[in-house]
Amino acid sequence: MKRILLTSLIVISCLLLAACTAVQVNERMFVGLMGIEEDNGLYYLTLQAYSTADTDKDAPVPEYSVYSGTGRSFYEAAEMIMRESGRELFFGHCETVFADGDIIRDKDKLRMFAGERISVGCPVIYSEKPSEEVDRRDENDELMGADVILSALDRYAAEGLYRKVTLRDISAAAETGNTILLPYSEKAIAGSAAVERNGQASLLGLSETAALNLLLGEKGVRMSILGGSMSVSAEDVSVYFMQGEGVGEYSLSIRAKGVLDETGDSDVLSEYRHEAENIISRSAEEICRRAWEEGFLSVVMPKEYSLSEGYENVSFSAQTEIELTSENIS
Repeated sequence: MKRILLTSLIVISCLLLAACTAVQVNERMFVGLMGIEEDNGLYYLTLQAYSTADTDKDAPVPEYSVYSGTGRSFYEAAEMIMRESGRELFFGHCETVFADGDIIRDKDKLRMFAGERISVGCPVIYSEKPSEEVDRRDENDELMGADVILSALDRYAAEGLYRKVTLRDISAAAETGNTILLPYSEKAIAGSAAVERNGQASLLGLSETAALNLLLGEKGVRMSILGGSMSVSAEDVSVYFMQGEGVGEYSLSIRAKGVLDETGDSDVLSEYRHEAENIISRSAEEICRRAWEEGFLSVVMPKEYSLSEGYENVSFSAQTEIELTSENIS
């Protein structure tokens, strides 16, 4: 009898606990994307969340909603959202953070995320308008859900135009004061941003980012050449710095392999190869020149080659050699 009574109490307790847990889940909003910026001491927080409370059990996909709040701190802005929605925010499943330079470069502000249990492996993307990244709309003015936005990031990554940078990475750069290179978005990946310790950013377009990623050893970078399309992977990048009196010259050598998988205006493989080599070389030279002038050369090449301070004039030359193959032409 005692055993039956004990078993009954255990079953009842489990049911009560399960019911209790269900209520707690229904009172939460699970954050998928977050946009945060700071301006003159005010924080602007925009979230895209999946809420369990208003979701039809038979719905094939989750429904996303956007919430915004402002405050003198991250916590105050989040509290505004919780008061207006009547639900608790849960950041543990946040999959991407869009942030401006003021947030990215401040170690104290970054510690706020750790307090909210946001994973240190969460990707961070630079944006000048983080709120618009989270509240993207399609041609029908319908909200683009987190799954759609994250799927687009995967496509850019597959094309070698998106390099994942995490909360851990930008926190380390903020601690040391080093310039950090991370993806840059304008409602879609638009290139890369080199964000300096003062929060100022040097922006690189998609073609510049493609060449930069090759300099950094990226594989499978997509390029449009002569109306066709190819995939290029860096095999070796070497740098030689020649010193003179007040003058320095960087000489870069890039060896790569490529596959032309879509032909365009030419039927001669060597024409695609020469054009790609010229584009990569010119882009590499321009990127390095900008990096030296704007102070982010250390993120473009190894530190032992980026210490050109004290030189009045620095020049850059690049030579690219691609081993190009194609199943369509020879």
